[in-house]
Amino acid sequence: MKKIRYILSLAVVGITMCACSDDYESYEELRDYENSRLSSFLDNPTCGEIKGKKINVISEKEFLKDTITDVSKNEFVLLENGVYMQIVRRGCGSILKDGESATMICRFKEYNINGDSLQLYNDAPKTDQFYYDKIEVVRNSGKFIPSWSLKEDNTGYQSSMYSCYYKYCAQYYETPTVPQGWVVPLSYIKLGRPEKESDEIAKLRLVVPHEQGHNFADRNVCAFYYEITYERGI
Repeated sequence: MKKIRYILSLAVVGITMCACSDDYESYEELRDYENSRLSSFLDNPTCGEIKGKKINVISEKEFLKDTITDVSKNEFVLLENGVYMQIVRRGCGSILKDGESATMICRFKEYNINGDSLQLYNDAPKTDQFYYDKIEVVRNSGKFIPSWSLKEDNTGYQSSMYSCYYKYCAQYYETPTVPQGWVVPLSYIKLGRPEKESDEIAKLRLVVPHEQGHNFADRNVCAFYYEITYERGI
């Protein structure tokens, strides 16, 4: 319970700094503000592992030549759906095939770029109660369809984002939908579990606009920055 309260306190801090909609702001005004904040964040990221490192945006056409984003140059590809993506590690295992389904374990830090605040995270150290988010994902005709996995196991698993939706900050996050921007990278990364010491799970950095985010992001026209890993579940 102590850990959950800490997660909630971060969420409240981030939310109070978001440009939430009210009766006097039109969608166009909120979208203009989001675009302004996105532009500022790309020029000078103010949070996470890329703090202070200008994001160099490459086109999707350029990216598709080799599907590489040069981390040393802090390259992010701007995808067609508006998500900015940097592949830090492609991961072990294999790319999810069409018609295949899998359980996916995600550990992340979520930053609200309107206030540059850490809003939610689930990468608590193993010495504390361990949080992660499990997602069931199906690839169907090239599209990835995600949903929260609510199966409990003997590790004391709790989904931090799902719990936030339902138990601790429901008034902020509301409807429990997986951010669509989270599954965008699955066309380019491998989903697996380490089998030998040299194996690493996939790691990405994402800037997700409100249309591709969770319901709080969409309702308040807020973009979020994520540092997130992907591992195939059992």
